[in-house]
Amino acid sequence: MSVGKAQSVPVKLSSVDPITRFNIRSESIYSGLCGVYMALAILAAPVVAVTSVGANPLELTVLVAAFPVGVFFGPLWAGLGRRIGMQRLVTTMGILASIPLFLVAIIDESWQFTLLVCLSQVCYSGMKMGQSSLYSLLYPKAIRGQVLGLLTFWNFVAMVPSILIAGWLLDASREMFRILYPLAGLFGTLACWFFHAMKIPDADLLSSRKRTIRHNLARVNSILAEDRQYRLFQLAFFLSGSAFFMSTHVVLLLVSERFEFSAFELTLWLTVVPQLILAVSSPIWGRILDSSGIVRTRFFLALVQTASLICYWAGIVGYRVELIVLGSAFLGMTNGGGQLTWALASTHFAPATQDVPFYNGIHFVLNGVRGLLLPWVGSLLWVFLGPGAVFAAIITSSSSIPIIIRAMRHERDPLPDPIRSPRAG
Repeated sequence: MSVGKAQSVPVKLSSVDPITRFNIRSESIYSGLCGVYMALAILAAPVVAVTSVGANPLELTVLVAAFPVGVFFGPLWAGLGRRIGMQRLVTTMGILASIPLFLVAIIDESWQFTLLVCLSQVCYSGMKMGQSSLYSLLYPKAIRGQVLGLLTFWNFVAMVPSILIAGWLLDASREMFRILYPLAGLFGTLACWFFHAMKIPDADLLSSRKRTIRHNLARVNSILAEDRQYRLFQLAFFLSGSAFFMSTHVVLLLVSERFEFSAFELTLWLTVVPQLILAVSSPIWGRILDSSGIVRTRFFLALVQTASLICYWAGIVGYRVELIVLGSAFLGMTNGGGQLTWALASTHFAPATQDVPFYNGIHFVLNGVRGLLLPWVGSLLWVFLGPGAVFAAIITSSSSIPIIIRAMRHERDPLPDPIRSPRAG
């Protein structure tokens, strides 16, 4: 495999061809509409379950674990996308993810809400698979980071106000969820229309109806056995993600115990501020990624994430509010770049466009493992160690730094640009 340093001067988005500009506009609208969907179907769902439908602890646990479980279907979504086309996979799974939300309006029991929202989240994981698999065809490598930064910006700019408005309406009436969730389903359906309108060149490169399950498993095994740099990157990524899932809910619990924050202040400093900084910093991380490469970007992110956890831990044990706020700011910066590297990892490392779905399958399964198991590890550490659970997350995060340094030594060149027709330029 060829390796090299992925350093270049970022190209301005205004200089790209008309087809790419059209796709950027369409997917930006798609991302904004999906932000409204995600605000309710994923982020606000646990709060709604507890405050509006009276879900029990078991139902709440199932609800929180639904999206990580859906990610486990990554290889299945990849195979389906190769058969029906990745663009059709996104639109089909998007419609299937929206339908259960319309039914929330007529539920009577908490288990019905849990079931419908879980079904929606599992289908949404198929949307993410198809969307991230198409980046290598949609956008030239020189602007890929900038495009993902812009898409992430619109996604979270729509998401944060949606969460705040939903919280305000639910405070006014707990029955508002019967209106909010069908509205989220409507936004999800509209998003599919804009994604369907996108013009994807050479989409048949990701299509194959002849490959068997045995062939797909053999290709996955060969990737894991032969692609050493991808293994290093995924190990570092896994450790960073593990630190996040170990600590997020523990920090919330410890801060609520040790500080006299109101519910609004907890939401503001530990949820809203990180997401706002995520949105603002994403375009900046996009330019860093385009100029420095994905592996070096992960190195910077590992440093910022470790700094975030150190601030949280020091703020909790020292009762310093300003360190909690600084930790949230660093967390938002970390997540801003993390969204980009999460979406582009498979596109960067796959040696050919046809291999992107295989790399995505591996990527999704590993993310599902950490998202499903590590919150429990964090909770156990919190029970036995208290603030020591956050310190354990610091160790986990910092352990990813030497691994990503090893991967930086031979950073691979990204996939070549998508083919553009002469008229497109």
